[in-house]
Amino acid sequence: MARLATFIALGIMVSLFGLPQIATSQEASATKYLAFQMFTGAPDTSVPIGKSGRKPLSPPPSKAEMSRFVQKLIDEIGTTGDAETKLGFIIGPLAFDHTDSQLRQMIEDAFEIALEQDIAVGFHIDDSMFWARRTDLWQDPANVEWLDWEGTPNTGRRIDWGPEPIWFPPQMCLNSPAIQEAVRHLANDVIGKAVSEGIEALEAQGKSELFAGVIVGWETQIGRDFETDQYLGYCALTHRGFSREQPPQDPDGELQQILQEFIELWAGGIAEAGVNPEKIYSHTAVVSRHTYESMAERSTITYSQVNQFAPPTVSYGAHYQPGFSTYPQPGLMEQLYDELAEHDSPSWASAEGANIQPGSLTSGGSMETYLAQMFNHGATLVNIFGWGIGAEENPFRAAAESADSLAAYRKFLGGDALIEGDYVFPDLPARIQTIQTQLPDWLARNPSRQPEVDLLMLLLNQHLEENQFQEASQVADEILAFIDDSTNSQD
Repeated sequence: MARLATFIALGIMVSLFGLPQIATSQEASATKYLAFQMFTGAPDTSVPIGKSGRKPLSPPPSKAEMSRFVQKLIDEIGTTGDAETKLGFIIGPLAFDHTDSQLRQMIEDAFEIALEQDIAVGFHIDDSMFWARRTDLWQDPANVEWLDWEGTPNTGRRIDWGPEPIWFPPQMCLNSPAIQEAVRHLANDVIGKAVSEGIEALEAQGKSELFAGVIVGWETQIGRDFETDQYLGYCALTHRGFSREQPPQDPDGELQQILQEFIELWAGGIAEAGVNPEKIYSHTAVVSRHTYESMAERSTITYSQVNQFAPPTVSYGAHYQPGFSTYPQPGLMEQLYDELAEHDSPSWASAEGANIQPGSLTSGGSMETYLAQMFNHGATLVNIFGWGIGAEENPFRAAAESADSLAAYRKFLGGDALIEGDYVFPDLPARIQTIQTQLPDWLARNPSRQPEVDLLMLLLNQHLEENQFQEASQVADEILAFIDDSTNSQD
């Protein structure tokens, strides 16, 4: 979400392939799930990721705290649906920062809540980001990505979730033997086994439809270096036999395959523990080709790089269904529909999203239209981000909990058809890009206008910093009026 939000705000906005089919007694149901992300990175579910960054995630919430989140969700929406359209909650991140016992306890608690409150439950794994606690892994240079062929470790993983980049523990080397062994342990022995046991408990009660699925990844990617913003991947390429003297002919393609194999490693471990692959989903964030084509820097950045080596193709695998972040973005849904059709139209998940654009914090369409874009096109799981998070004025929370959104949820859960209306994308980011591109040349021809334009630019930046997008839009129009007015004579 972070990389996508950055571009929109700027105006553009061991492989498990080949394993034999894993036997399982659990059959995928035809249920469609409307779910809401419950964050487990802190004791309070309204705090998404606790003290993460340079510190590990905080201890997870208690069962009582999780139950309060679920009860409020049910109370506000007023129904949990039925076996065809079911309300659900998704707990996560389930991460390296959590101990094995914490992971098992959260999963056990979540299944108990599902049975107690007749609501579906799912699980959202962070595959590589939250691992500050695992200094045994990331302090070993063999397990972190390199800045060059000589093995210089990256300085930390860059996360753009705010006005300033946030330091996270270094980007994993996804195919390091020690990393892959740690993933196998978590995927199979811990998370997969606990989830499989929970599913068996649901089946014993005749409630198998209360399992919504497992999302293996949190916008899986090979991130960028914190200090240099440089793209990484040299460590993983070295494990594939490449070097400075023998570099890959297609580095993007090699890194995409490495990333896809990493998703398969997680998914295969979950499936081997007994979870049906039909209910295991990937999670990638896609910068649409429409957005990419409007980027000024596309001449120096490949489409694979802008997607952190996770274009839509890596979202399809042998032991998982595709899953994507689906925040509104020009051209995104049309592109995903085409990709799904090319892969025989599998069931899929919106692993993260809401009807709000991260870059502008505005919505150009209703929640009903947003849900219809997924459920009317083969999605079996839609996971809404924002419910109960932060203060009530948080734009993501406001979007998730609005009266119109509640009405859309009830309509879906009542079995009524969702109407897919138009989506209007605010063009403020595009207008800002036009200003950045054309204003310098205009000022060079009209230097006497510099003081008044400087004042407007200062005002524009203040509005953007304070998230006052309507006011920013008006100021942007004033600046563009200078540039567009062909009657302005040159000084």
